[in-house]
Amino acid sequence: MSSFFRKKSVQIAAVVTAVVVLIAAVAHFGGANPVSVTMRTVFSPFQNGVAYIVNKIKGTTDFIREMKSYKDENERLVAQVNELKKQNRDITNYREENERLKEMLDLKENLSGYSTVSASVIAYSSGYRYDELQISKGSLAGVAAGNAVITPDGVVGKVTETGPTWSVVSTILNPDNAMGVKVSRTGDVAVVEGDDELYGDNHCKMTFIDKGSNLIVGDLLETSGSGGIYPPGLSVGAIREVNSDAMGNLNYATIEPLVDFDKLYEVLVINGTY
Repeated sequence: MSSFFRKKSVQIAAVVTAVVVLIAAVAHFGGANPVSVTMRTVFSPFQNGVAYIVNKIKGTTDFIREMKSYKDENERLVAQVNELKKQNRDITNYREENERLKEMLDLKENLSGYSTVSASVIAYSSGYRYDELQISKGSLAGVAAGNAVITPDGVVGKVTETGPTWSVVSTILNPDNAMGVKVSRTGDVAVVEGDDELYGDNHCKMTFIDKGSNLIVGDLLETSGSGGIYPPGLSVGAIREVNSDAMGNLNYATIEPLVDFDKLYEVLVINGTY
């Protein structure tokens, strides 16, 4: 503390002390004698001033105490709100997981003629690409290369490599992957395959389309069963764009898979028939 502030502090303390002494003297000379009346008259303004200061100090102290109480209460309420938000997120996650598992169980029951095993998605290929993914089941669970991988929404892809407790799946977005499909509305057959230019948008391509096909945007595709990997009738995707050549002949169609690869957590592997 500088000498200036120290000097001011001493002066203020001296003034306060003097005022206190004077007030004590006034209180000492009580009664109605002339001296007492004179002293009360002279020092009444000082008494009022000191009382005002004391009340202000007390009010300030009470205010500070109340503010600290409000701050503590606010922190407690914020912590309580954050905990409730966390509990709500947990409940939502549990509900969504329960719904996914129920749908997976229903799918498994609908494929009663096939040997299936459920697995969790544990990794994707580098760069957040969805052309390959890794699942939590392998040869110990009967999974083998060539097995189809599906979800209640549709086809994911096929197994290309297995370990004892893991497998690699090539998705339908992979340019090396292809499958026979059928247009649900018209019965037209074609091939869906991954494409180097489309997979970045999570789309693939339908080719080998019959020139007389009457395709429209929104048409749904399902597996045709050709090739022996995917059972017939599994959902694949929807047509998002139909492309024609200069003569007006169908060239290819852009397909959006029904599986949401951004939210893929569990899959069902079809190991074969019973």
